[in-house]
Amino acid sequence: MFLGFDRGRGAHLQPCVLLRPLSPRCAMTELQPPGAGLPPFELMMVKSVFALKTMFTSDEKALAIFEREMKILMRLHDTVDLVAADERVLIDRIVGIEDSSRNWSLYMVLDHLRIVNAEILKLIDALKRGIVPKGEIGIEFYKPDPEPDPSVADDFKEGCYDYLEVLRAHGRLRTRLTFAHPWFGEMDGHKWGVLGAVHMGIHRRQARIIMAKQGVL
Repeated sequence: MFLGFDRGRGAHLQPCVLLRPLSPRCAMTELQPPGAGLPPFELMMVKSVFALKTMFTSDEKALAIFEREMKILMRLHDTVDLVAADERVLIDRIVGIEDSSRNWSLYMVLDHLRIVNAEILKLIDALKRGIVPKGEIGIEFYKPDPEPDPSVADDFKEGCYDYLEVLRAHGRLRTRLTFAHPWFGEMDGHKWGVLGAVHMGIHRRQARIIMAKQGVL
């Protein structure tokens, strides 16, 4: 449970630091624990870039970017078989993701996005209705199920369409009320909407790197 919302699949899971290899591309690797955050200089850079994006990205543009990233991710998913989509692949850490998140499968990427998108949707919807949810965000709460079911792809896509439908119905996402992100501080509905789009793009890049390392892209 987080912010009073039921996360659904994987909500009971505990963080795992030492990951068991599942393929020749996934060596025994000790990663930082979930929630360790980004290196200080990178975090400073990410915060500055994100601040600019929230200034120059409209609500409509953010949702269009979100939809584009969703379609790219689904096309990537449709090019691989079940075995490849379920294979964990250790990659070099990319900007914007924690060290603990760089040993995922494509299904794990989609499961993580499913979880985060649902939380952002419920959060923006609450702020638009004049409600500040109880609780606080812990990055470690959003890691995916380490063994997600293949149906996660359909769950991800369905969740994305729900996200777009609800937020487009709201129209203007700016709100007087805010809710804090551990990296970016207090954010209104508009900023959370921009984060949803940016977050999809970061993990779309991760998915492409995973697939490239598998030799399927």
